[in-house]
Amino acid sequence: MPDTIITVAGTSRILRDPERARVRIGVGFEGSKRDSVLAATRAAHESLTGSLESILDEHDGPVISWHSEDIRVWGQRPWSNDGTRLPVEFHSAVFVDAEFDDFEALSEWIDVVSIRDGIAIDGIDWRLARHTEAELQAEARRGAVADALQKAGEYAAALGLGAVTPISLSDPGLLDNPAPPQFAVQAMAKGAPVGGGGGMELRPSAIEVEATVHARFSAQSPSAPGPVA
Repeated sequence: MPDTIITVAGTSRILRDPERARVRIGVGFEGSKRDSVLAATRAAHESLTGSLESILDEHDGPVISWHSEDIRVWGQRPWSNDGTRLPVEFHSAVFVDAEFDDFEALSEWIDVVSIRDGIAIDGIDWRLARHTEAELQAEARRGAVADALQKAGEYAAALGLGAVTPISLSDPGLLDNPAPPQFAVQAMAKGAPVGGGGGMELRPSAIEVEATVHARFSAQSPSAPGPVA
């Protein structure tokens, strides 16, 4: 009796509390004079980046790194309600990204800078430290392989077959298709800052690290002779 081929997908998911927070801050002004808008933006931007630089330490935090875009200034002539063009209005924008490893320090910092004119918190991205993410990805891959093996064994047992033997293992989409997968292992995090007394209360969601593998096994009938040594 020929071997029975069993093809399965194995998955593994690991949840872990975030260890990093990447906050994006927007600075912007508007007005009738370009020089005044640019000056106000530069002053707010320098104050913002200066506060980050004062607590920057790539090893001990609370700010591990920060990066700023260039300041952009542009003009627009809006339309009035009666259809006529109004004088030019100038707008400015610049975004600054900063990564924190201390959420309490981040909450205090946001509470201070968010009340300044022209500054708004654009969002927070919750993350893991790089070494933690690498360890969890490896653990998730091992778990996905174990899940595929267990699933194939259960299918074989349901068919009254013997032990399974692995034939092939791949990332999703590679077992029968040479195209590389888009997301074999992914980490996702969602969270939102919620205002609270005496500072901003941060409520990060757990980060999910997921791995998926596709595997193919063969299984013999219990009565079938084994391979000749």
